[in-house]
Amino acid sequence: MMDKIIKLRHDLHNCAEISGKEEKTKALLMDFLKEHTTLELHPCGEGFYAAHREENTTKPAMALRADYDALAMPDGTASHLCGHDGHAAALCGAALMAEEKTFGRNIFFLFQPAEETGAGAGPCCELFQKETVDEIYGTHNLPGLPLGQVTTRPGTFACGSLGLTLHFKGKPAHAAYPENGISPAETVGKLLCEIPNLSSAKKDSGMTLCTVIGVEMGEKAFGAAAEKAEIWLTVRAEHNSDLHTLREAILALSRELSETYHLDFSYEVQDVFPATENTPEKAEKVLSLFNGTVLEVPMRWSEDFGHYLNHCKGAFFGIGAGENHPPLHTEHYAYPDGLLQPTMDIFFKLMDS
Repeated sequence: MMDKIIKLRHDLHNCAEISGKEEKTKALLMDFLKEHTTLELHPCGEGFYAAHREENTTKPAMALRADYDALAMPDGTASHLCGHDGHAAALCGAALMAEEKTFGRNIFFLFQPAEETGAGAGPCCELFQKETVDEIYGTHNLPGLPLGQVTTRPGTFACGSLGLTLHFKGKPAHAAYPENGISPAETVGKLLCEIPNLSSAKKDSGMTLCTVIGVEMGEKAFGAAAEKAEIWLTVRAEHNSDLHTLREAILALSRELSETYHLDFSYEVQDVFPATENTPEKAEKVLSLFNGTVLEVPMRWSEDFGHYLNHCKGAFFGIGAGENHPPLHTEHYAYPDGLLQPTMDIFFKLMDS
């Protein structure tokens, strides 16, 4: 069986596709499960799930989730530099392990696209409309931890985040007569100076952070004063309530400054990731089952598994990929084949718990 799972991981690695474009990847996973299991396959959002059903169930129904999209590269290609090929292959391995087994519960193996953009989990919450699910679990490999070491925490495992694009529009003018126009420069400057104060306002309830990703104002034409500006921000917080509060504070200040300086203001929200806030009892279950280590502070990066936890009890946890393994999202990273079996074993033990 492991030869098949390792080959599947390599096949997935070689057909890497960006978020929202995972047609070949999805077909490969579905074909593998059709060939090697008797599980029912059902569409779910833009992904799918495989159902293991039992007639006499005594335990809560469980879902296990894996993502399968790859990172978009600057040249327009895709590459599995985050290990989602391994996540999906390991979940397929767990599905094979479940064949002809009795666990006393129904189990749903959920395969999700578009985690990198935060667009995949929301639609896949359709699972909770189609099936009764009492608890859900997901995992991510973590370079820097010993191979197979489980880590999680009650409460927030990974911070929530969202992208904000702020648009300001004034009135054009000749550079020699800037007083005849309306420039967004002063608004942009004041807003950028105030962002650190807004970010620190909620520190007592958990980490909040607003990162300036970029600013674009005017154009390189020295005879024209700036008329338009954009600011790109990433807003991040440990708790969903603080994420909302910080976002609204930024928008309120942007509107106030725009009114003061007679600018038109609009905004867009992108890449929304709710905080991954584990159900405490389910996180404790993971820690107990696998002799896990407690993550002292939440991961600052985001994971769209939080969408599921807004509908269902559950927990997200990390599994060590090796203390000296290259970091995620770097050119030398590749999911280690040696992590497949430990991850499959962890999934199996959860199913049997």
